[in-house]
Amino acid sequence: MSYRFKPSELQHFNWMFNLAPCFPVNASKINIITEPSKFYDVLCERFHNAKRRISMASLYIGIGDLEKKLLEVTMDNVKVAKDLNFKVLLDNQRGTRGEVNSQTLFRQFTNGFSDRCHLSLYQTPRLQGVWSKVLPSRYNEIVGLQHMKLYITDDSVILSGANCSDDYFNQRQDRYIEIVDDDLSNFYCEIIDEVVKYSKQDGKVSNVISQDKNVIVKELSQSISSIIKRWKDSQTAKLQSLDKSLEYDTWVFPLLQMGEFNITQDEQATCRILSSVPRGSYFRLATGYFNLTENYANILLKDCKASISLLMAHPNANGFMGAAGPAGGIPHAYSLIARQFWQKVINYNQPSRVQMLEYERRGWTFHAKGLWYYPPGSSVPWATVVGSANLGERSVRRDLEAQAAILTSSLDLQKRLHDECSRLHDHASECSSELLQRKTPIWVRATVGLFRTYF
Repeated sequence: MSYRFKPSELQHFNWMFNLAPCFPVNASKINIITEPSKFYDVLCERFHNAKRRISMASLYIGIGDLEKKLLEVTMDNVKVAKDLNFKVLLDNQRGTRGEVNSQTLFRQFTNGFSDRCHLSLYQTPRLQGVWSKVLPSRYNEIVGLQHMKLYITDDSVILSGANCSDDYFNQRQDRYIEIVDDDLSNFYCEIIDEVVKYSKQDGKVSNVISQDKNVIVKELSQSISSIIKRWKDSQTAKLQSLDKSLEYDTWVFPLLQMGEFNITQDEQATCRILSSVPRGSYFRLATGYFNLTENYANILLKDCKASISLLMAHPNANGFMGAAGPAGGIPHAYSLIARQFWQKVINYNQPSRVQMLEYERRGWTFHAKGLWYYPPGSSVPWATVVGSANLGERSVRRDLEAQAAILTSSLDLQKRLHDECSRLHDHASECSSELLQRKTPIWVRATVGLFRTYF
């Protein structure tokens, strides 16, 4: 396409126009939320004031008091705003776990408004047939999940990694970026609506999802690809016809990752972002669960010219710390995987270029993910990737993920992105030497060797 980034700091990313639709906005339309309690307050405010639509995708809705208050606020609005539709997409396995769950709570609050309140529960085609009966509850979630975290109200969309649950509203640190743009909100709504077609409707199996697994994979792959292409074409035409007097300072590229359906935008973008920037650049990456794919690890160690810092959860800040049964070993598993990566850093003679950090904050857990790109000589980032995907095998191969790359020449937004990143690192410390000394239970080592691709 003829549209190109004018700032030289962003010209390394011109290829993104061929990968995904581009939505130009002004930095003033982007709101960076830094605290989980503020994220909850914004959700309540947006759901209370929505006029046309509330469309959200999450892994699940919790059953605590904060979630109940959010649903109460939402339904008070639905009763008053007669044109308001409330749509929720959750994962079927997680959303129906236990006798009291996301589904029962949704029914409790929306009873009598089924014409304008809809709950859909996505189940991966991998769980069709014998697998749906063999794997017990909780363990069937490792096969694949609806993992997108999108909170859309009218022309606003909040991209996050946070679920709609009380722990994510209190002391579980994540990222939350709100973008006000009607076209972008429409795009994500279309994606949610398409996944809904292949989901259970409040527990009822539709004719569509009772089809053969291969048929579902083919159809959903084609329909999502078609939506992406249509928006890419329309946004390309929009960019080319923009009034030259309208100067946009920020560009948003939605990136989807649905590996089972051969939708790999996020993986493609991440690989190329990491490998295309010039020497002297700086990447700060974060993930709640450190389990780099082999491809990502190789790119970071062999192809990436930038300096890198990797921020992850300290075992004490991992949400599984103290869990009963095998889940209690998960924090140790991620530490082991991090230690194995650091050994590769040493083997490649990269310790001077790669830094590993752990987030630890008393009483808090860490779930933030994404990257920030600092061009050579810049003290602020010019780009970020935000959303639901971690950098591991699950995100790339099995789960449904929604991300966005945000590139900006706005100094104001750059400073706000830097402030967001710095806040996370206020509770971080370098951990490479400690990783090498940290002991891992034998059974965890064996489990990681067998099941690492499921983490």
